[in-house]
Amino acid sequence: MSDTPTPAAAGEKVIFLHGFDKKELFTLVDLIKKNLPDSTEVAFATSTKNNFKFTLEQLIFETRKDHAVMSKYNQERKAALAAGLPPPPFPQG
Repeated sequence: MSDTPTPAAAGEKVIFLHGFDKKELFTLVDLIKKNLPDSTEVAFATSTKNNFKFTLEQLIFETRKDHAVMSKYNQERKAALAAGLPPPPFPQG
């Protein structure tokens, strides 16, 4: 993925949550994931000091970028654990 925001692609799914405590966030994310046919397509974001003033385009772009990195990491982690290997290092940045 490039570092330049581009218009959101049709079918991209991003959910932005603001104002919920940690327990509420996990409950909501679990509820949403359990009720979608393919929850791996959905990227979640919460408001932070860093992203609060992003444009909607920037927020979607950064969320999708982070989602791609985490999806790749989770696949590598599952493969490593299935092979009896230690998990890869957590992505930085």
